[in-house]
Amino acid sequence: MLDTIRVKFPIYPSDEQLKRWTTRITRTETGERKVFIYNPVVDETTLRFTYYPVDYSGKPMLTLECSLPKLIFENNYQMLGSIDGTIKIANILLQDLPHVPNLDLAEGILIRLDMCYNHQVGDAVDDYIRAIGNLDYPHRRTKHHRYEGVEFRAKHKTTKFYNKEHESGYQEAHGILRQEITMIKGKDIQQFLHKPKPTLLDVDYEQVTEELNSDLEKLGLLNHSIANRDTAFKTLCETHGDNAGIYYFGLLMSKMNKSRKQIKQSMKTHPRSLDRKLKKIVDAGIPLTLTEREEPLPPLEIKR
Repeated sequence: MLDTIRVKFPIYPSDEQLKRWTTRITRTETGERKVFIYNPVVDETTLRFTYYPVDYSGKPMLTLECSLPKLIFENNYQMLGSIDGTIKIANILLQDLPHVPNLDLAEGILIRLDMCYNHQVGDAVDDYIRAIGNLDYPHRRTKHHRYEGVEFRAKHKTTKFYNKEHESGYQEAHGILRQEITMIKGKDIQQFLHKPKPTLLDVDYEQVTEELNSDLEKLGLLNHSIANRDTAFKTLCETHGDNAGIYYFGLLMSKMNKSRKQIKQSMKTHPRSLDRKLKKIVDAGIPLTLTEREEPLPPLEIKR
């Protein structure tokens, strides 16, 4: 349930090791900043080491970013097993790297954390992506990747749904709808894991499952199938009566083609009033989207 991580260490490479690293100088408001970069490849997996002789706190800092599944399995579509086992295998691979100080992945402080789940949905991957792309995530911007997936972005946190076969290039990933959360701010990870200096050993898969389910809930997908036109119309009429059901079905159809702002302007209604009306649809167990398939899309379930 983990993919890419970035960890930092309060250690630094030797001068001899740094001779094999690439030096970059960036200009900031306070002057020039020197950065050393080293990207060794382990079985076709690129590791991204970055060394800051002086970080923002005035101390040296070494960071490592990598895809854990790709490092362990040589692909990024398989799900990892135990975290302890992952760390042990990764450390064995790391200890053979030239020009890098000795590192224990368990001691690195997490500053990026990608949590993920593979929904096995067969040939319906793209149907889910199209339907999910019509949804709104509170306080997030939506970005679509044509034929690939959809992202719900905040400043330091992103939730993604995408076609893992297309993204990875592996036929073995056929039928996988990947759900993924990316946290790229240390304070968010600290808050999530309830630790001032969180490491991989602090990550609990039950907690990851709760976070992934929380995203499904915010999108209205948790425990709910994605209806087609016929089932949505029938459910809304059964829940709210024929007259109200027809009204809410029309509102749902409008939501498929227009933004909330456009609907609000055309209806000349207050945003809170529109939210209350849309909530009536969600309360009937219908996410604010539809599928074009003949049958509704089953609920997305995260199983441990």
